[in-house]
Amino acid sequence: MKTSYVIAAIGCVLILAAIIVAGCTESTAPSPTTTTTIPPATTTPVSVPAELTPSTTSLAASGTSAPASSDTSVPTLFVNSTSNGDIITVPASERVLVRLSENPTTGYSWNATASKGLSIIHDAYTAPNTTLVGAGGYHDWILAPDTMGTYTFKAVYMRPWEGATAMDNTFSLVIVATRE
Repeated sequence: MKTSYVIAAIGCVLILAAIIVAGCTESTAPSPTTTTTIPPATTTPVSVPAELTPSTTSLAASGTSAPASSDTSVPTLFVNSTSNGDIITVPASERVLVRLSENPTTGYSWNATASKGLSIIHDAYTAPNTTLVGAGGYHDWILAPDTMGTYTFKAVYMRPWEGATAMDNTFSLVIVATRE
């Protein structure tokens, strides 16, 4: 009889040891997450390389263009999600860089539209500089008003196959292009 108690006790100890080794008793507290903070909107112009700006010059007869030099950049206003719903005023010759966080690994992406007269001259997603699976990056649009006027840029963060819903995140920006 005592032998069966000893065997049962040893069995219980081995099972408990297996549970501890397997990690089943880990804390259920959430692990710390890494957040990326996008700097607030700024009126400090940033440079946009000439190859991202509309060109009015024709290509050379050889069918190639001369390499763009770094001094032929266009003043650009940087805005991000903190500018949602804002009305900004820029000279018509300047550009607006809109940067919004995006994580296409979740199926979500920005569906952006611009009103007539506001050209989207650059539209690209930039993946994060990390090896973490599922980490989000950001989406950039460079906008150029064609002439003086008031324009609207809107974006909806959604899964394209689901269609837009009232629960989707939205971003809107009114751009007033003025004389120099």
